Amino acid sequence: MSAIPRLLFVLAQVVVPIFIVGTSSGLPDPVASHFGVGGLPNGWMGRDGYVALMVALSTLLPLFVVAVTGLLPGLALAKARIANRDYWLAPERRQATRDWLINNACTMGIILTLFLAALHALLLEANALTPARLPEPPFFAVLAAFVVTLIVWIAWTRQHFRRPD
Repeated sequence: MSAIPRLLFVLAQVVVPIFIVGTSSGLPDPVASHFGVGGLPNGWMGRDGYVALMVALSTLLPLFVVAVTGLLPGLALAKARIANRDYWLAPERRQATRDWLINNACTMGIILTLFLAALHALLLEANALTPARLPEPPFFAVLAAFVVTLIVWIAWTRQHFRRPD
């Protein structure tokens, strides 16, 4: 099984926090960090707190997702809840199933990390304006792309674990 999703996940886990820290010095203090109707800010936080939160979210949340959806089921395949488990956990397919679960989880981790990086980029853009204002069309495009990607990922996972004829 290819190690590319794992390597890309590690790369995303390194690059995105560097991107967040490296681009945050120009943010105002406090940072407009929450936006309501019309893209108008309705919540603020200190710049250092915002940076710490975004770095934590962009690393810990994807790591948690990878652990829960890839590593834990891979380590405890006997208890994994997958469709057609007798087929996929047969001794001749067990390692391939474990590898697929980890790579699939890493793919979701990459998607989540990139989504959080995109949200940070939008927040940078919003805070560059005076007064701060979230650009709603790009925000909704990023959100829609994330939701569609999530749906495709779920369908891909379900499709993978169907029982071959």
